[in-house]
Amino acid sequence: KDHGLRNCLEQGPRDQPGLFLQSDCDEELLITISFMSPVRVAALRIEGPPDQAPSGLRIFANKLGLDFDAAKTEAVTQEIQLSEGQVTEGAAPIELRYVLFQNVQRLTIFVPGNLGGGDETVISRLVVLGQPIVHEGAKRSKEDQERASKADWLGSGTPGA
Repeated sequence: KDHGLRNCLEQGPRDQPGLFLQSDCDEELLITISFMSPVRVAALRIEGPPDQAPSGLRIFANKLGLDFDAAKTEAVTQEIQLSEGQVTEGAAPIELRYVLFQNVQRLTIFVPGNLGGGDETVISRLVVLGQPIVHEGAKRSKEDQERASKADWLGSGTPGA
């Protein structure tokens, strides 16, 4: 069966009812999302069928090399217990402790079980809400920029050189 992460994460497939993320051999899921540039993560929106949706989340920021055993025992950035009302379609986003998720390059989410207690956990939609971190250098005046462009590698063209 093809019930991979892309089905619940990528806009388009996550809006189709037949596509979802499903655990394969037990109720546990381990999801790792790597961002192309650092982001500030503010909230998550997670949806699934009432009897198969996640019952909780162990969320790790910037942890490398987590496997299922480590995800159960490592110090967690934030842990959240979920209710059926938090995972139904159209539910409000689940707010994260914003100060803990300020410079995230990798987000790992461990799902230990589901609300129904069954063998399969299903996530039909996973949305990460936040914003990219924009790094801007010091602004130069037009004159400084022109002087720097005219300068050679020895520093001629700059004041005091």
